[in-house]
Amino acid sequence: MKSKQFKGFYKDLLHDNRIEKRAEKMMLDMLDFGNVVVNKFCLTHPDRIGAYRMLGNDSFDYSDLAEGIYRSCRNNEQKSHYLCIQDTTEINFTNHLNRLNSEDNELGPVRNRGHAGFFCHPVLVIDALFQLPIGISSIDIWNRKWDGLNRHERDYHNQNIKDKESYRWILGAQNTKALLSRAFALTIIGDRESDIYDEFVLVPDKRTNLLIRSGVNRRLHGEDVNLFEKLDSSQQKATYELEVRQSRKRAKRKAKMSLKYEKVRILHPKNRPLEKKPSYVELWAIEARELPGSVPKNEAPILWRLLTTHDINSVEDALRCVEWYSQRWFIEELYRILKSKGLLIESAQLETGAALKKLAVIALQVALTTMTLKLSLSSDQKVTANLIFTKEQLYFLSIYMQKLEGKTKKLSNPYEEGTLQWAAWGIARIGGWSGYISQGPPGYITIKDGLDRFFEKYDGFQLAFNIFNKDVYKG
Repeated sequence: MKSKQFKGFYKDLLHDNRIEKRAEKMMLDMLDFGNVVVNKFCLTHPDRIGAYRMLGNDSFDYSDLAEGIYRSCRNNEQKSHYLCIQDTTEINFTNHLNRLNSEDNELGPVRNRGHAGFFCHPVLVIDALFQLPIGISSIDIWNRKWDGLNRHERDYHNQNIKDKESYRWILGAQNTKALLSRAFALTIIGDRESDIYDEFVLVPDKRTNLLIRSGVNRRLHGEDVNLFEKLDSSQQKATYELEVRQSRKRAKRKAKMSLKYEKVRILHPKNRPLEKKPSYVELWAIEARELPGSVPKNEAPILWRLLTTHDINSVEDALRCVEWYSQRWFIEELYRILKSKGLLIESAQLETGAALKKLAVIALQVALTTMTLKLSLSSDQKVTANLIFTKEQLYFLSIYMQKLEGKTKKLSNPYEEGTLQWAAWGIARIGGWSGYISQGPPGYITIKDGLDRFFEKYDGFQLAFNIFNKDVYKG
């Protein structure tokens, strides 16, 4: 008997109950085994055949599978403020070119014409207060054509925005606004690729703001200097410390930062037709620059120039926006789990681009589930465990927790029962974590192992009560 982790995730979305159940089972198996390679997460021959058939079924595509993810996100929505973080990643299958058809129109060049794959652009929704993901509100997957025209041949500057790849930033924001209709406020966050004039015109409304890293030294209305020069000459408003996470490009440290901000009027791009767009948009520009004293040797200082539709009336307002932008690491972490750090999506051994796109969508939700559980242990906020677990699973975990906790205070679950942190502590203990906070938090492998063992034990728990015909959940 299988767990209810993803039961009903695709109910009434794929038009065939058997396909829906197969997709839900695949998600659970991926989560259990921490891998999206079919031969790794399917232990039996019938399961492998079922998975291949589901992924190869052309009666639905990746966008149909994405509907389940959107519904899950919407079900977690409250009347809150959400950070909606957009980013694009390439998914590269060059190592499997011998398996893939060179004429497959669902695959194309990535990085350069010697590499094959597609691009994935999700919007990850983070609760601004709890700093934990609630789901994914939009997913755009596309591939370029092998014989596609270059920017010059397409007259890129004069193309309609809807015909450009960059329209994904606007589409992701619009999809998110439509999905999260109950949210009190939305802040759409993007990196330098998202610095698009049309986005500042089309996306903001009374509850939706933009927070975009500037990628263009834009002309300013009524001024003789451009954006970057204006910020360079602006007065420093404050200094502060920024916690820098370890990455391939950055050493972990407390960076000493300077803060500037100015109201600016960004002019419509000179080489683009004006159409019905305003000649300028009024925004706030923020500069967060690392001071020389904290920059490690051979590393460039941190420099964020941010453009936002949020009103900046104080240092606190500006620092809040800088903090919100720093949450982009969530989506970078999601990609690491999806690819090299966990699920190994680029090792998938499927033969069509359409099947690989379906697999990528399912894998995004599986990666998000694992990431959310681990991150909850570092959160100071109380988040209900219903974000991930069913009522029945939490009932069983509350019973099993007595075995996981030790007799000393140091080995007792320090979190409030029913919170996601409380559940994550138990899952990590099942996965082999010592339980001692002083020894550091559990890693993703520990969380994955803990989930796998938890589901096995929970299945046995369900089976036992079904045999004895006891309804332990009543009342």
